[in-house]
Amino acid sequence: MSTLSPHGLTWYPDDEDTLRLQPDAIRAVCEDPRTPLIVARHPHTGHIGVGVGGQLSGKPGGYEVIGLVPALYPEWLGERSFQEIHNVRFPYVAGAMANGIASARMVITMARAEMLAFFGAAGLPLARIIESLDVIERELAGCPTPWGVNLIHSPHEPALEMAAAEEFIRRGVTHISASAYMALTLPIVRVACAGLHIGEDGRIARKHYIFAKISRPEVAKKFMSPAPDAMLEKLVAMGHLTPQEAELARRVPLAEDITVEADSGGHTDNQPLTALFTTIEDEREAAMREHGYDRPIRLGAAGGLGTPQAVAAAFSLGASYVLTGSVNQAAVESGLSEA
Repeated sequence: MSTLSPHGLTWYPDDEDTLRLQPDAIRAVCEDPRTPLIVARHPHTGHIGVGVGGQLSGKPGGYEVIGLVPALYPEWLGERSFQEIHNVRFPYVAGAMANGIASARMVITMARAEMLAFFGAAGLPLARIIESLDVIERELAGCPTPWGVNLIHSPHEPALEMAAAEEFIRRGVTHISASAYMALTLPIVRVACAGLHIGEDGRIARKHYIFAKISRPEVAKKFMSPAPDAMLEKLVAMGHLTPQEAELARRVPLAEDITVEADSGGHTDNQPLTALFTTIEDEREAAMREHGYDRPIRLGAAGGLGTPQAVAAAFSLGASYVLTGSVNQAAVESGLSEA
């Protein structure tokens, strides 16, 4: 039996126990994605197992190397620009479950773990939202990881939507999850464009990042386009934007992070992720060509991501980040129930 693989590699373990042959032992090492693995054949028995550590060599006499499984760090998943721009370690977001189910405690815990989370402000009175934001700001003082809050389209309560937007701007909340929007409104445009300026690198910089949660291509197109001129002019006339902010808003998409929501555990358009995601990808490419953006529009995936396998599938589909919602109700930090 040859002990030299077709790749010319052999493996010399640190000791005989390093080659895992039993299913339970193989499963145990595979559960740590940060550890590189060697798939090798025992030189005497011919049994195939998984090795950890040891030395790779081109000399015959060791274990025949059948394959190499490099380390895969969770930080490497998705699109690297997501972590860099939003100053997070992982491309994993806790979504804004309404009525405070995505609680202040959940936002705080996620931020301390270097991940982004949105407080579920939808359905709450403004006083309760302000109280929760006070808690988050106090607990996360000095924490470098950003956090966010939900702004929901409220066609029957436009004053509440505008008041919430004003509160978020006043506080300098940097990340806003925009949900249930079928059409753009003055509050969401105001939040997205307030604070636009030219950064030290000469590029347009944002003060507020909009995460637009969508499940329809026509809505995605609105957020991938620059803010409408008529809305910008009205906001300038109202004193809510400066002329400079409005001018810069014409050169960038309203949102650079689009969360593609498939069939989820909450309100849903019953969309399958594989079909919806590729459709929104086409919309993204069309928007990039039409407007000539020099910056990426990232697509995240949400809806039905309740298992590690589902999350892996979303990243395989090309998601820059993933967003979970309903599954987080089981977390002790959830505002659903103390029990």
